[in-house]
Amino acid sequence: MSKKTTDFDPDVWDNKNADPTKHETDTSILLRAADFGVDLESLELVDAAPPTAELPMQKKAEPKEHDFWQDMDISLNDIINVFISNSERPVILVSNDKIAYLNDTAKHMLEIADLKQVREAPFLQFVDKRDWNVLTANIGEMLTSGTKQKIRLRSMLKKQVNMEFQAVYLPDSSRFSFILVGNHFESRSEDQSLDGLYDELTGLPTFFLFEDRVQMAINNENYKDARLQKDMVAVAAIDIDNLEVFQQLNMEDFVMKKLAGILGLSLKKNCTIARGLKYPFWVLIFGLRSRYDLEVELNKIIGIFKQGINDNFTTHEIFASIGCSIYPESAQSAKKIIEQTIAALKEAKGKEGNALVFYHS
Repeated sequence: MSKKTTDFDPDVWDNKNADPTKHETDTSILLRAADFGVDLESLELVDAAPPTAELPMQKKAEPKEHDFWQDMDISLNDIINVFISNSERPVILVSNDKIAYLNDTAKHMLEIADLKQVREAPFLQFVDKRDWNVLTANIGEMLTSGTKQKIRLRSMLKKQVNMEFQAVYLPDSSRFSFILVGNHFESRSEDQSLDGLYDELTGLPTFFLFEDRVQMAINNENYKDARLQKDMVAVAAIDIDNLEVFQQLNMEDFVMKKLAGILGLSLKKNCTIARGLKYPFWVLIFGLRSRYDLEVELNKIIGIFKQGINDNFTTHEIFASIGCSIYPESAQSAKKIIEQTIAALKEAKGKEGNALVFYHS
């Protein structure tokens, strides 16, 4: 029996005399492709990749959580227009040390009618001279660590404005730019500003509170039982004759704070030490039984100024003039004792060194 050539026979193809053109192909072999491990579908896919061993399943890394606004395309112009311009906190944008933008609150604070008045003007012209060095020395720390800094500003009308600022750095490759954001600003009229009871720099009572305490001390003696001895009430005014030297060195605040602390620690606990308007310090001493008791306290004051002020490097000389008036020896009212104290102080200023003058009629 002869073999059929419908199935694959290697002998037929190895025979050199075989004629392949006469070979008849049986298409039924395609139906048996699975028997030979052939996947017809993969053969028809030209770009099909060869089968590979399956890799173990790897857990996909979950995206890190972050604030939604990091995905937003925010325009600084939009923020300024909507939020900053209407903020009750003053906002000042400084670029290359010049004012580039002020919101409405900052313009009101600095008494600027129109931004055109100050555009490209140096920002430091609005900073009190005593705080120039403070701001320039601390701006780096303010930008990097969020440190707040108290700065005294000068408005267009030369009024002092005290403000605590934070600084925000603006990435700008061509200029050094940052934003200063101040505390909530409340406009106060001239009369309202007199309501402050304590000096911001030293923490001492202001002159207006001092006047009230002088009046109370004298009233206490006036209405005392007639059978009781009336004690003396003394008022002293102190002026620093060489204060201009410390102003030129930007040390005025340091000197005022230092003297306020020393006076408070040195004098009797019932004394009132206050900051004055024209003269730096006022002192109220009451409950004095004799002139000697008063001289003890006044000598303490003179001794403080003779010692000078130390700043860790050197001792600075201080020359003071002191005027004093006493109730009931010469003054009969609170108004009179203050007026007479000023008269005595003016006389002391004509003398050399640390001079003390009692008022005399």
